[in-house]
Amino acid sequence: MNKIYAVFGRPVLHSKSPQLFAPVIGNNGNSYYTRIRPISAADLTEIVRNLNIIGASITSPFKEEIIPFTDNLSREAQDIGAVNCIRLRDGRIEGHNTDHCGVSGALRESGLEPDGSRILVVGAGGAAKAAVYGLAKAGAKVFISNRTMSKAVKLADKFGCDILDWKNPTGNMKFDAVVSALLPEALPPFIDRIEYSLLLDAVYKPSAVSSYSKKIGVRLVGGERWLIHQGIKAAEFYIGTEPEARQLGERLNEKPDKNAIDIFILNKSNREEFFSRPHDLVISAEGLDSETIKSLKDEEMRLAFGG
Repeated sequence: MNKIYAVFGRPVLHSKSPQLFAPVIGNNGNSYYTRIRPISAADLTEIVRNLNIIGASITSPFKEEIIPFTDNLSREAQDIGAVNCIRLRDGRIEGHNTDHCGVSGALRESGLEPDGSRILVVGAGGAAKAAVYGLAKAGAKVFISNRTMSKAVKLADKFGCDILDWKNPTGNMKFDAVVSALLPEALPPFIDRIEYSLLLDAVYKPSAVSSYSKKIGVRLVGGERWLIHQGIKAAEFYIGTEPEARQLGERLNEKPDKNAIDIFILNKSNREEFFSRPHDLVISAEGLDSETIKSLKDEEMRLAFGG
C-alpha cells in the first residue's frame, strides 16, 4: 500500500515541504510527498481520510481552521491554538505543532540563545503564535506587535508577553532579534525606529522586512532554517525517527520543472486515479466549474514561478 504524505495549503505549489521531507520519506511509487490545495478545512480532513494521507504539513490558511476537524490535539497545538502537522492513525486525525521548534532551533543555530534575549515577534497568526509560545518557553523576553491591536493583546495576555504598539511604539526599542511572521509585502511602520541585529523571517522568498533589514546591515536568517528545524520534529511525528538538519536540507533548493508540473484535479469520481502516480500538485475541485479550476491552476503556477 502506498505511503502518501502531503502539505495542505492555499496556495501550495510554492511549498518546499516535498523537497524537505524527500530525503527521509522518499519520492517513488510506494512512498512520496505531494502538495494538495483543498477547498476548506473540512475538505482537507475528508481528503486525508479518503486518500489515507498518513502524515501532512498544514500551512496557511488552515493552521487554525483545521482544529475543530481533528480528533486529537497535542498539548503544544492546544497551547498555541494552531496546527502545522497532522497524522492519520486508526482513522483518527491527530494535530500537532512543531513550528515553535523551528523558531528556537533556527535562532540557536544562528548563535542567538533565546533564554534572556529580547525578541520582537511581528504578526499574530498561526506562525506568530508558535513563535511566541516557543520563545517564551525558551526563556526569552518576548514583545508582540501586530496591525490589529486586539490580536496582539490576546496573544500577549495568553503567554505573558509585552506589546509594542504598531502605530505608536514607545519604550525600549532595542531588540536582540526580530521574528517576522508577516506576509511578504508587509512592512511595520515603525521598522526604522527599532534596533535589532538579527531577523528571522518566516517566508522563503525576499520580503519587505528582509529587504529593509538587509539594506541596514542586519543579519538575516531565512524561512528555510525555520522550515528545517520544525521539520525535524514533524518528521519524528510522522515516521517515528528524528532526522538531522543537514539531511532535511539536502534537497531544499531543488525546484520543480515549470514545464513538467503534474497537476491532478481531484473529485469524488476519480479518486482511484490519484494513486496511479505521484503528483506535484493536487487541486480539490468537487463542485467547481472548469473556469474556476483553470483560474486556480493559473494562480498556483503564477505564485510558484512568477509571471
